[in-house]
Amino acid sequence: MSLGRTHQGQPLDRLVYCRYFHGDRHPGCTALAYAKRRGPGPMRLDDYSHIWFQGGGHITERVGGLDNALWLYCFAPTKDGGVFLGGLRLEMWQAFCDLMGKWDEWGVDQWTSLSPFLDAESQLKYFPEVAKFTAGHTSDELERMSVEYSYTGRLAPITPVIAPIMSPLETMADPNWNERGIFTPAEDPVFGRVVVAQAQHKMTETPIRTKWVCRPTGYDNDFIYRKYMGLGPDRLGGLKRKGVV
Repeated sequence: MSLGRTHQGQPLDRLVYCRYFHGDRHPGCTALAYAKRRGPGPMRLDDYSHIWFQGGGHITERVGGLDNALWLYCFAPTKDGGVFLGGLRLEMWQAFCDLMGKWDEWGVDQWTSLSPFLDAESQLKYFPEVAKFTAGHTSDELERMSVEYSYTGRLAPITPVIAPIMSPLETMADPNWNERGIFTPAEDPVFGRVVVAQAQHKMTETPIRTKWVCRPTGYDNDFIYRKYMGLGPDRLGGLKRKGVV
């Protein structure tokens, strides 16, 4: 959890971060508490950092948009916007270096582990080269390069993830998601007609399972108390008046 560190009055995006496994409410309240005590500052929630700290005492910091618990894993600029880059295995990072034309210059074939790329200094060294390369292409060009590399590249079928950053409307119109029913109009019992974002792993003909969205906390409490705890209307009403439920 970030301690809300600042520099010259501005919140830093370099922070200690971990995840608390008690849902969104606890870390949200924790972030507000720290912000009140220590001033403005970001907060990052990630399970692997929590486990790494718990198991090995390692404090994982984040530097700007870079994540030095992972590499390659960041956003990068393009001619017409930006892309998300993912190369979470050494081979994927090597493949991206190959796309950049750095295979021989950097001795990429000699790399044996991602570990040297997980510290802040290393990422701050390599990211400018990554951003310089991506900024010379459009998002679609980079995406096509990644797909083509998976067929013809030196490390094919291994290739880095290169995903264009799209607006919400562009995303909802994407044929890949439409085919799988990822964005589905629904009549919510509380909020009316909404668009539901289904789980992205629905890549088959498995029926969509979302039945409702956006229900307020406790919306189903009466039903649950009656069905599973046997509380009738009178007793449930009494507990409500006492502030128990």
